[in-house]
Amino acid sequence: APSCWFARLGAGRPWVHMGRPRAAWRGRTVLKFLDKFEEYTCAAMLLFMALLAFVNVIVRYLTTMSFAFSEELLVNLFVWITMLGAAIGMRKGAHLSMTMVANALPKNYQKVIAVISMVCGTALFALLFVHGVNLVVSEYRSQMTTYSMGLPMWCFGLAVPVGSVLLVLRVIQAGLSEIRELGRKM
Repeated sequence: APSCWFARLGAGRPWVHMGRPRAAWRGRTVLKFLDKFEEYTCAAMLLFMALLAFVNVIVRYLTTMSFAFSEELLVNLFVWITMLGAAIGMRKGAHLSMTMVANALPKNYQKVIAVISMVCGTALFALLFVHGVNLVVSEYRSQMTTYSMGLPMWCFGLAVPVGSVLLVLRVIQAGLSEIRELGRKM
């Protein structure tokens, strides 16, 4: 028999890993991967955008030409950064919220408000997902391309449905976290 308490946590229970059910452990691993994916992707895009804008300004200053594609690419990457940044902000609780009324209520009502807020946020981003998919399908069917680069527009339009899925996950994550925290305070 294992001699220390933490070695006994999952003993005889294959569905438990480190004291947690395996599904919860895998879920946390997926969320940690998403955390890093969002942050690194956003940082890489932002670095690329800053370098491209800087090089374009230098080229335009030193010569009479500029990179015609740069504005188009920067605007389209900005949409991706906006959606990823919104998901990061939701995860970190950095979005504005009006809590004065909710904080004045008893804890049970605060839980109800947290659930309503989670449902409304999920519905909002689910609707955005549906409209984003419709946009991408429309761009794909009409074979729209960007003006200067000739790239398919649906590649950039994917930012809306992908970002919406991430935001739905983050709204649910933030809502469940708030409900758990309110349960501890009771």
